Amino acid sequence: MAETDLKSSKNPAVKDVAPDLVGELLWDARRLAKARADATLEVVVVETRDRAKTVVSQNPPPGAKLGPKRVIRVEVAQPSWLRSLPGIYQDTDEEHADFLKRFLAVQQHVLLQTEEKLESIHTFFDPRETPEGFLPWLGSWLAMGLHEGWSEHRRREIIVRAVELYRIRGTAAGLKLALKLFAEIDADIEEFRWPYPGFVIGRHAVIGHQSTLARPVFVTQCFVVHLPLPKSEVGREKLRTLHAVVESEKPAHAYYALEFLADVEKFEEVPFLKMRSVGRIGVDARIGGASDVPELLEGAGPEGMEPAA
Repeated sequence: MAETDLKSSKNPAVKDVAPDLVGELLWDARRLAKARADATLEVVVVETRDRAKTVVSQNPPPGAKLGPKRVIRVEVAQPSWLRSLPGIYQDTDEEHADFLKRFLAVQQHVLLQTEEKLESIHTFFDPRETPEGFLPWLGSWLAMGLHEGWSEHRRREIIVRAVELYRIRGTAAGLKLALKLFAEIDADIEEFRWPYPGFVIGRHAVIGHQSTLARPVFVTQCFVVHLPLPKSEVGREKLRTLHAVVESEKPAHAYYALEFLADVEKFEEVPFLKMRSVGRIGVDARIGGASDVPELLEGAGPEGMEPAA
């Protein structure tokens, strides 16, 4: 399964103008507004002779620029239930008829919301479209624990790729994908290698200092996880996450080791020693080889004078 970008803000199809929703059923209009403009709908029910549950007007109109809240107010056709009542209820005086009409409108609006959910029930099973509040429920169906601190995009991507992850679980590719999804680390997996040599006779070693006691391992059951970060940049919480992911995704009989990037020693930039100026070795000057001697520029000093290292 190819990796899919689920962020609507990165989707080139999303625009900052209101799409044309007039004539669409309410649930179809809501999906179009979300897909084409990442907008939400504010629904008002009106009594017209148009097809029931269809959008009859919208504000802002189609093609108009959306505001910062990205909300589109739509009017949805819904014939009043008052027409379906016996004539004795329809022939009441104007005051009582208006009360009955408004009372029934409340029930119609509630029923319309229920109908919309039933018509779009399939979207609740799609990790790309399901409401954010349903993501933990959908993840539980796939035995995918979703951390509350993860972003919505990250949780959706984990659910989308759950089948792919289960299909290759226990392999180097599966472990690499799991580290990317759960730890956000692009690691490389090297199989059939163990970085710790065994005990050598005749070599001085102190247990717990230069060496550790461990059970014997077979190289064919070992692998190394190469991480793209030096150990100094990996915090304790991140390290626990890495170990937890590897332990849960590796074969039970396999052994692993984490290898970090070597810390590059950084030196403070120090200028060369200059004649007729104060220079302190190791502070603002250093002693170097011939390769550190800059070329003498013509006219830079007295003839024959060589720059000091």
